[in-house]
Amino acid sequence: MNPVRIPYIGDSAYCYSNSVSMLLASIGENILPSFVEVLSGVGIGAFILSPENLPFFSGITGEPDRGITQALKTLGFEFNEKAVEEGPAPFDELKSLLEISPAVLGPLDMGYLTYDPNYNYHRGIDHYVLVYKLDNKGAHLHDPAGFPHVVIPLEDLEKAWRADDIGYKRGSYRYWTYPKRISNPSSEEIYKQALDYFKLLYKEAQEAEKTENKKVNKGAILFLAGRAKNNELSEGEKEHLINFALPLGAKRAIDYAIFFENHNVELSDLKNMQSILFGETYSFAVGGEWHATADTLAKLADVEEEFRIKIASN
Repeated sequence: MNPVRIPYIGDSAYCYSNSVSMLLASIGENILPSFVEVLSGVGIGAFILSPENLPFFSGITGEPDRGITQALKTLGFEFNEKAVEEGPAPFDELKSLLEISPAVLGPLDMGYLTYDPNYNYHRGIDHYVLVYKLDNKGAHLHDPAGFPHVVIPLEDLEKAWRADDIGYKRGSYRYWTYPKRISNPSSEEIYKQALDYFKLLYKEAQEAEKTENKKVNKGAILFLAGRAKNNELSEGEKEHLINFALPLGAKRAIDYAIFFENHNVELSDLKNMQSILFGETYSFAVGGEWHATADTLAKLADVEEEFRIKIASN
């Protein structure tokens, strides 16, 4: 067996996919987080977040909260989803809902999740959890970052859930609860819906590139490669690449490769190559070999463009 085809099972920043998988498990639906992750569309494309120049190997409009909704619909579920624009956290409403079903909450600001001993270092980082009970002790929840059955005071959860510093949020206090299966789509039906959504994400990214002068997809990766080659990366950019973007990109690409394997071999092979290149790029970056990092990023940009073109033609 070719080892690069072995699925990666281990730590990864799949907080929203893990939370959705736990929500579905509460009604006896055992759906892997890796499958949820792919159907969310997060991991399709790339963009540079300005003005920090932080690279993300995902679509500029493919935010996780939008992806959760998309994945649940593609899988054949109806559910309750809600957010509010202003005011206090809807804890009374949530407590009533939790009598029927747990709920995925997010985006949250990790910098207020006080049960995490390192929360002070995570301000402004988005996160998702599964809450299952509210009482006079606080909110009882499973945090997929390694904290099962933790309790957080409601005043801390409110700050996190308001998500003031999470740029992509669409309102505050968003949650998903009470999933109910209403259809059983076939593998081919799921694939077609997913493919249509991936095409939409690429179309939206190209529109953002033209109308908002955003750096997306191949152009975003080449921009990053240029900064690496010219030793222009800040310490924050380097830390972001090494501790988050590159290893997460490798994991996501493996999961996409497995998803495409039984539907489109060419797309599967391209995602598999992306995963290998992400791993090589990480290995060079963590060793401080920034010229080699730039070279592998340039290769990654070419594969990204080939993948985008083939998605559009399918």
